[in-house]
Amino acid sequence: MLSVDDIHVHYGASVHAVQGLSLQVGEGELVSVIGQNGAGKSTVLKAVMGVVPTASGRITFDGVEVGASGFSSVKQRMSYVPESRGIFAGLTVGENLRLGAIVRKDRKLVEADIERELERFPVLRRYWDRGASLLSGGEQQQLAIARALMLRPRLLVLDEPTLGLAPIVVDLIFDVVEQLRAEGMTILLVEQNAVRALEVADRSYVVQAPGRVLGEGTATELAAQPDVVDHLGFTPEGRVQP
Repeated sequence: MLSVDDIHVHYGASVHAVQGLSLQVGEGELVSVIGQNGAGKSTVLKAVMGVVPTASGRITFDGVEVGASGFSSVKQRMSYVPESRGIFAGLTVGENLRLGAIVRKDRKLVEADIERELERFPVLRRYWDRGASLLSGGEQQQLAIARALMLRPRLLVLDEPTLGLAPIVVDLIFDVVEQLRAEGMTILLVEQNAVRALEVADRSYVVQAPGRVLGEGTATELAAQPDVVDHLGFTPEGRVQP
């Protein structure tokens, strides 16, 4: 579904943030990208979404090249939850949620999807008419994910969804990610919590600065790669398969 081939990304003339990175995401897969701060993980997601340009290399989604004239992340149904969450602080929870479906024409299904997200994230129902700026960080993250899901995305892109959150909210977010994966959604996840990311992902890419892939595979496969184990500081364990 998603193919990232040998991309390079520059910030200005001096910062070469991503150097020859490649990754693949198949339909229905949950793929995580893990690594230390400054490794270029978030830049890769921004490139995938067309937020930052690539200096070279190629990114395609369903055969359409990102950045091409025929490409639109909304049209291709790619939803992105940035590290900053992107909540509209001056709007209510309900208004933020409805914005996620603003391009949709199937209004009856939109209402059903709103109800689905309110069931998934009960705090959003409780604070439906509350200004989004009044939510806690964990509540804002739930709103950001729910809003992204209102597009009915074919690919959900999550950038550090548990960063800075309380442990109970971290558990909730990972539970939702696993639920979405079980429902067949394709997910590309950047996450500093490498242990949890490896647990939920079908495959993971370990990235080191400056934006290079050190290792790729299942948790079990990564555990057999000494350079990866040394970089992570622990031995990944394979996720138990049913």
